[in-house]
Amino acid sequence: LLLVVCTCIQHTPLYSQGFLRTQGKCIVNEAGDTVLLRGMGLGGWMLQEGYMLKLGGVADAQHEIMEKIESVIGAEATDQFYEDWLAHHTTKADIDSLKSWGFNSVRLAMHYNLYTLPIEEEPVEGKNTWLEKGFEMTDSLIAWCARNEMYVILDLHAAPGGQGMDQGISDYDPTKPSLWESKENCDKTISLWKRLAERYKDNSWVAAYDLLNEPNWPLTNNALLRFLYQQVIDSIRFVDNNHIIIIEGNWFANDFTGLTPPWTDNLIYGPHKYWSFNDQASIQWVLDIRNAFDVPLYFGEWGENSNTWFRDAIQLFENYKIGWAVWPMKKIDDIAGPMSIDRPENYQDLLDYWEGNGPKPTEEEAQIILDELIENIKDEHCKYQKDVVDAMFRQIHDNGSLPFRKHHLPGKIYVADFDLGKHNSAYYDVDIANYHVSTGNFTAWNQGWGYRNDGVDVQLTEDAENSLGFHVGWFTTNEWMKYSLQSVESGLYDIHFRFATAESAGNCRLRTKSADLTESIGIPNTAGWQNWRTVTVENVVLDASDLALFIEMNQGTSNLSSMAFVRVGDPADIDTRFVSAYTKGKHQIRMSVNKPLEVLEPIALADFDIQVNGESIAIENIETSALESRELKFSFSREFFAGESIKISYDGTDITAVDGTTLLAFALEDVVNTRPMLHELPGVVQAEDYFFQQGIQTENTTDQGGGLNVGWLDVNDFMDYNIQVIEGGQFRVDYRIAAESQTGQVKLQLIDSLGQVTELHTADFPSTGGWQNWQTSSEEVWLNKGVYVLRVLITEPLFNINWFEFVQLTTPVVDHDYNDKIQLFPNPSSGTFTMDLGDLSTMTESMSISDQEGKIIRSWKATELRSISEEKIKVMALIPGLYYLQVHTYDGNLYSRKVIVQ
Repeated sequence: LLLVVCTCIQHTPLYSQGFLRTQGKCIVNEAGDTVLLRGMGLGGWMLQEGYMLKLGGVADAQHEIMEKIESVIGAEATDQFYEDWLAHHTTKADIDSLKSWGFNSVRLAMHYNLYTLPIEEEPVEGKNTWLEKGFEMTDSLIAWCARNEMYVILDLHAAPGGQGMDQGISDYDPTKPSLWESKENCDKTISLWKRLAERYKDNSWVAAYDLLNEPNWPLTNNALLRFLYQQVIDSIRFVDNNHIIIIEGNWFANDFTGLTPPWTDNLIYGPHKYWSFNDQASIQWVLDIRNAFDVPLYFGEWGENSNTWFRDAIQLFENYKIGWAVWPMKKIDDIAGPMSIDRPENYQDLLDYWEGNGPKPTEEEAQIILDELIENIKDEHCKYQKDVVDAMFRQIHDNGSLPFRKHHLPGKIYVADFDLGKHNSAYYDVDIANYHVSTGNFTAWNQGWGYRNDGVDVQLTEDAENSLGFHVGWFTTNEWMKYSLQSVESGLYDIHFRFATAESAGNCRLRTKSADLTESIGIPNTAGWQNWRTVTVENVVLDASDLALFIEMNQGTSNLSSMAFVRVGDPADIDTRFVSAYTKGKHQIRMSVNKPLEVLEPIALADFDIQVNGESIAIENIETSALESRELKFSFSREFFAGESIKISYDGTDITAVDGTTLLAFALEDVVNTRPMLHELPGVVQAEDYFFQQGIQTENTTDQGGGLNVGWLDVNDFMDYNIQVIEGGQFRVDYRIAAESQTGQVKLQLIDSLGQVTELHTADFPSTGGWQNWQTSSEEVWLNKGVYVLRVLITEPLFNINWFEFVQLTTPVVDHDYNDKIQLFPNPSSGTFTMDLGDLSTMTESMSISDQEGKIIRSWKATELRSISEEKIKVMALIPGLYYLQVHTYDGNLYSRKVIVQ
């Protein structure tokens, strides 16, 4: 029966849209329609890699893994183990799953030893013995894919002898000649590809032949690699002109030296991409190859990262119409793939023995463990990780979030079951991906490595009240998670939060999309990260319309396990009262109450009193809306500034909740001032007083003065500050730093809205012998008078920073010749200014207009200015007020002029 099936596959393939082929920069089908390959790499099936089996430090290459297994169960049982592995690791059920998730192709990682003998085992030297095992497995895979209308890319992942020094990738054995050290191995590779082409030349579900996966060998100018490729292609084309050929560069697919221009038709260049930024710049080098030679690209491997990285990578590829295949489908106890293999019970006993840290299991004990592993690799027993698949498909075109699990209230929500969705939609976390190829520094996007592959740090829990088995850890300042609810029974609730922390003074808040449901929830120090305590918040009103909840950390770091919502009464059982208020932008305050309100307009302005620094200010308008029924929006003509103390009071009787209760009067409640701080220089800037940051965390400091310091810094983390230089000149910048054992470094920069950087200086920091052993390190910088955005960019970790101080050394010597020639007229103006830079026109690198807080309103690069010596600047869209025109010159100077808009 198998022979009949295989014959049908080879000679009468199921309907397809014809052979794929290249057409310029695209892959097209027989009808000429563009086909974008969205694939899964079938790593771990024909070729095991040690890291996929948690064998790091034990065995890397497959032949080493086989030796370890043979050492505990013997040769005959090992042979049976591998027969079972090949039979169950990847089956039709797996391919059906891939199709249902959205994949349209697979990349088969082939080990040559399933198709032919190693040269050392050939009965006749120089001859090839063909093995049916590999061909039959490939036939079956193609049949499964054909029934799902999916394409197969044949990828020679382990070539005869091994094509690289990275042993795990190609099963390279350094005691034997490699592919590059043996003509016999090269000949066998060429013959194998010819044999494959003869077998599949008429099968249109085979999309392409990927000739050699990730070679990594010192090959001068890749001459030997090109020579081998030429011979392989000649052998394929001798029998098969139908199929696309993919060639990968040296050094893990990305060095195409000597491999351009293309020397045959129907050819694709196949780079790989790991752990780098997902922007055009990261792939520009290979886009240049595509554009220069009018050939398609195929990113045949990428992965081993976070959901954020996956989504961003796919968006990048597909924006440029580039096909892709993610790597791999399944590994043991892993969050970064669509499927995870459960770790067998007592598997650690095997690892401990192989590592030399434990006794040898009996043969029977080892066999039980390995038999369980065979069961666990089956599709029906693997854990499906829907968050990974959601990131790869839905999130590419949908920025919204979806429920990860159905939540109904009353009930318990395990906090690890936050929504499916992208960063800043379903959650916010400090670390969201690993970019160490770009930054030089590894970042753990999920420090718990459990349950989910998002930035939220989920780990195994010891909370006895958590049957899910996981909690959210490293939950720190400004991080949050969203929970979409299926249903909510309106009522009065007590909410029981489960916290564990070794830190003090933490607090969080529960909110809906726009309004706070609770006041600040204090988090006690439980004296341990797994010492769990319940914190109960009483009398919280939930309405049937509250179908999205957010838990947000305001301050500190804690573990959070669950939130249990217990209905204790009706909303009308308690009064309607004030919950919180905060500034929104320059001219607005948002106030939350504990219940949905009746929409009432107009609201009597006189019932409210807003005080800034003890003085009442005028309210222009108060709004309510049915969509944000717990919130009042106050508008003002007066602008709010950082550092101002703002209070709100109410003494009216007209505002009522939907349950008929009246909003209680209140007096002098705090309004959280969210306006970004403007730091005046000279002066001290506390490191934690940034208005924006990436990748940093804060902690209590023991340095003189107390407060917080910034730490946990990685390469390319940064803090942004709004600064105002009162008088320009030369400054000494004193950095207050501490570092346990490593040196550190930052770049001080000015950043405009286009991302244009003006480098001020680089500061190097010594090790101080401890994370709280504080020293001062100094550098100098010249700053012109004006308002700017200052960035502290981390270029070398690891260190902590408490504050930095600008000490003025000199006053500037004003170049009156330049100042006289930078003219703005008329000034003030309500419409358009004319600017004349005079002699500075040839020196200008960029210009910008900023408001008083340093926010860039408009920027120009020199290349965008038609005539810098006399440029008309239209400012009619600006709100009347004071602005600054800043001129950046190529010699690093900044010149600033006031702009008054009437």
